[in-house]
Amino acid sequence: MTSAGFNVTSSLTLVGFSSMSGHSSLLFFVFLLVYLFVLFSDSLVIYIICSQRALHRPMFAFVASFLLNSLTGSTLVYHKLLSDLLLSGAGLVQVSRTLCLCQGFLVSSLGGSSFLLLSAMAFDRYLSICHPMHYAVLVTPAKVVLMLLLCWMLPAILGVVSTLLASRLPLCRAQLDRAYCDIYSIVSLSLV
Repeated sequence: MTSAGFNVTSSLTLVGFSSMSGHSSLLFFVFLLVYLFVLFSDSLVIYIICSQRALHRPMFAFVASFLLNSLTGSTLVYHKLLSDLLLSGAGLVQVSRTLCLCQGFLVSSLGGSSFLLLSAMAFDRYLSICHPMHYAVLVTPAKVVLMLLLCWMLPAILGVVSTLLASRLPLCRAQLDRAYCDIYSIVSLSLV
C-alpha cells in the first residue's frame, strides 16, 4: 500500500529548536540546570519519605509515587533533549520512527499516570477530610496499593494501544515541529 504521497522512511526530523540553533549551548546549560534541580529535589523528597517511618501514610505514598513519575518523565524528556542540543549543530534532529513511538508511548503513559495520581491524591484528601471517622476503614494499605497500580497500569495499557494504532498509520510528512515525540504529533503526520 505505497503511493507517491506516502512517506515510507523510518526516520523523522524534530525541528523544535531549529530557530534557536545558534543558542544551543545556552539552552543546553539552562536545561541541564533545570534537570539537575528536578533530579535532586525529587530524589531528596522520595528519600525522606522512604526513610522516615512517620511518613509511611497513604498521602505520602501518593506523593512519592507522583515524584517518581516526575523523575521518570524528566529523565525521559531531558535526557533526549540534552543529547539533541549537544549533538545537533543545525538544530534539526533525526530520530527513528521506532524510537519516536517509544518516546511517545512513555510520554503519554507518564502523563496519564500523573493525572491519575493527582486524582488519587485528591480522593485520599477528600476521604480524610469529609469522612475522618471512616478513613482508616476506607483507605487500607491494600487499597492504596491497588489505586497506585491502577494509576500506573491503566495509562500504560492505553499508551500501548494508542502507540500500536499510531505505528500502523502511513505518514505523509516526516517533520515534527517539536523537540520531543508524542503520539498526537505522530498521528498528525499521517494521511488519516
